[in-house]
Amino acid sequence: MKDLYSGYQPLLFSIAYRMLGSVSDAEDIVQDVYLQISEKTIEQVENKKAYLCKMVTNRCIDYFKSARYKREVYIGPWLPDPLILKDYDPISEVMNQEALSFAFLLLLENLNPIERAVFILREVLGYDYNKISYIVDRSEPNCRKILSRVKKQFPLKEVSTGKPEPKNKETIQAFVSALYHGNIQKVEELLGKEVTLYSDGGGNVYAALKPVISKDLVTRFILNIIKQNHHAEEPAVVKMVNVNGELGLLVKGKDNILTVISFHVKNDQITDIYIVRNPEKLKHVSLDA
Repeated sequence: MKDLYSGYQPLLFSIAYRMLGSVSDAEDIVQDVYLQISEKTIEQVENKKAYLCKMVTNRCIDYFKSARYKREVYIGPWLPDPLILKDYDPISEVMNQEALSFAFLLLLENLNPIERAVFILREVLGYDYNKISYIVDRSEPNCRKILSRVKKQFPLKEVSTGKPEPKNKETIQAFVSALYHGNIQKVEELLGKEVTLYSDGGGNVYAALKPVISKDLVTRFILNIIKQNHHAEEPAVVKMVNVNGELGLLVKGKDNILTVISFHVKNDQITDIYIVRNPEKLKHVSLDA
């Protein structure tokens, strides 16, 4: 059973995380699935991988109903829990092959649980319709119809592969440097014309209650956060990391994570900024990240 868990845990976590957008909930569901199956039960199953995927997916679909309600009453923009990916990590090896960006996960928020499951299993994991049919308890024609409807409604033109482009790193480094030196003109040069900033504070810390749009407003908002950090007793430490498959920043306080920021860069300009500041969503992030 231990080998089974270590072998399939990264895959099952990747499904649960995409379905729910929560690290702790995804971990709990995967753990519960393994606790509920006995060695005798799993030994009788011919396709263990499909069986476990089915159990996790169904748990997520059930859980999604209550999670959906929580998001409807959430204070300000809701963003997924950030995943800090490292090289040669079992989770990273699975995640880096699949769409994972904040933009992708927010797109999934527009889908109902079954649509989301079919889309992830087919478009992200590349499962055939026979296997998807078994996992979501729908006929193959129905699964095809669901995916066709979703793709027409939400065409994915850009999907992060989980491997940040080296050129994008230069853009983000230049952006951080410009902020640090107070070069507002350079900051605005690096921001796209329609740049949008999403900040998730969950009502616990300073964050915008609506997405912030335009170079001027985005710049002002970021400068306000920087001022807050300057007034803290201990200066924050900023580190560049891989956040959900795209380059981002980890902002550390003395003994906790203050903020995780993810950037989407296109044509050498930052088009989207995702800022997670809600302490509840940063508990899982290690100070050693």
